[in-house]
Amino acid sequence: MTAKIALAQFEIALGDPEENLHTGLSAIDQAAKQGCQLVQLPELWLSGYDLPNCEKYSRLTSEWLQRLQAAADSKNLAIGGSFITNQDRQYYNTYLLFQPGQLEPARYNKTHLFQSLGEQNYFSPGDHLTVVQLPWGKVGLAICYDLRFPELVRAYAERGIVCLLVAAEWGQSRAEHWRTLLKARAIENQIFVAATNGIGPIHENQLAGYSAVIDPWGAVLTEGSPDEPALLTANLDFAEIDRVQQVVPSTIDRRTDLYQQWFKENHPTG
Repeated sequence: MTAKIALAQFEIALGDPEENLHTGLSAIDQAAKQGCQLVQLPELWLSGYDLPNCEKYSRLTSEWLQRLQAAADSKNLAIGGSFITNQDRQYYNTYLLFQPGQLEPARYNKTHLFQSLGEQNYFSPGDHLTVVQLPWGKVGLAICYDLRFPELVRAYAERGIVCLLVAAEWGQSRAEHWRTLLKARAIENQIFVAATNGIGPIHENQLAGYSAVIDPWGAVLTEGSPDEPALLTANLDFAEIDRVQQVVPSTIDRRTDLYQQWFKENHPTG
């Protein structure tokens, strides 16, 4: 089983959804013409980190959902990225994955909020993980700062994902963290990692770019530059996961019982 995917790396126009939508739809169209089965856009790609205006963007979400679902249907490909949403009178940074022919997108609310950008002042943290069954395998959804938490990705791997999808606005000052963590999450879980970052300014800082697809060996299948827009594509060969596991059987060699027992002994309750 194989799949061709695309990552749309571009500069997000802060507070200008129509310009960003035009950019995103253009990338979706290009990905479809290149025969991709999935295209992923960055974190909060329609609004940018214009968090004081969460209410305005959340009111537009239903309109965006209709337009993006129509694009997924007409182009016959999955579309992923994160958005500001309002659920039960709370705002979330939500990864939405649109699939052709589906009534509703799959949803994942960002679990780990990044305090340096003040997310905790506007968003509520998510309380569940989301595994999505695509025609070519299971994927797990994650957003930016989530990448720093190996427990989250391991939980996904234990549920049988073949690829972790990450939408991000990761800062330039920590670019090497980004590049290293993408490889680490792929190697330690023996999965593909597909991560889309933005470029250009984020308030007084810059985004890192370097959107990338990493294979289960930790090899870079494609990587963007730190400051140029690009539609990156990669072919994922899922037989590679079996080959990696045969050479390095770390999945079956894990001592889960030992880890859990040690945790219980060192974190007594009651």
